[in-house]
Amino acid sequence: MARAQGLCLVHLVWAPLGLDAFRDFAEALRRNPPGVECSLALAMNGFASQADAEPYLEEVADLAPEALFFAGGLDLEVYFAAARRLRHDRYCFINSYSRPLVEGWLARLDAVLCRPGVGVVGATGSWASARSWMAYSLGLPSVYSRVLPPRDIARAQLLAIELEHAGTGRRSTAESLRARWATLRQLREVERFPAHHLRTNAFLISAATLGRVRLRPVRSKLDAYALEHGRHSITRQVQQLGLQALVVDRWGAAYDPPCWDRSGTFWQGDQEGLLVADNRTLAYERGDVVRRCVLAGYAWGSQADAQVGSVLR
Repeated sequence: MARAQGLCLVHLVWAPLGLDAFRDFAEALRRNPPGVECSLALAMNGFASQADAEPYLEEVADLAPEALFFAGGLDLEVYFAAARRLRHDRYCFINSYSRPLVEGWLARLDAVLCRPGVGVVGATGSWASARSWMAYSLGLPSVYSRVLPPRDIARAQLLAIELEHAGTGRRSTAESLRARWATLRQLREVERFPAHHLRTNAFLISAATLGRVRLRPVRSKLDAYALEHGRHSITRQVQQLGLQALVVDRWGAAYDPPCWDRSGTFWQGDQEGLLVADNRTLAYERGDVVRRCVLAGYAWGSQADAQVGSVLR
């Protein structure tokens, strides 16, 4: 099959979020057009039937999207399956919670990706490590012990964000123990801090590079974590190909991993450089100084913005 030319914007539409959330994305896309020629593909995930998706497709009829249907699966799994069907030159994957913030946002990402030696670019990146976090939360030696507030405060903040994101109640004790044991067994796949990784809420990669990345099965959230910031993450595999993984800010400036903390795009300062927002950046934006302190420390360690990083020390 011949490969289609050009850039494709792939947006994940997760049925449980409902039509209002999808409208928010569509309105953000209209307010802030990509600024570069591209096609729009909707990865319709978790819809019982195509008829259930009709209100969504009517909502964006003016944007002329192509709709692809998936029975279920986590974000990354669906993205890669969509790319196999679409066969374009370049893909920008953007998740259900993401909202472009400035006109020409995709053009900024694409301009950086087209530079020689660049393999993947994203709107946000982080140094956070689930492995170092677990050690800290269990009272074991961790870099986070030097930068985060007392464990009960930090754990409460991250748990609150997870529950806000999941929309679920507290786990039972047995469920919590099973989840913790599964996490401990699988965290060997995750790097210690600083685990440089592009976040997968909005990232752009060429089909040629994607074809050289080994995409492991994504059957659980921990599998997704490993592919996002594990030893064999997308970021790490691209770097092992001799290519750069860069964060791009709202003005089009690009940042190498050691400088991501200075991009102002994620859990740092007022996120003034942010190009594409999502539920995680919104949790920080709306958070009080305690939440901001915890999140900045989790993402950047001792390089967390001093204005919030010293509040609870």
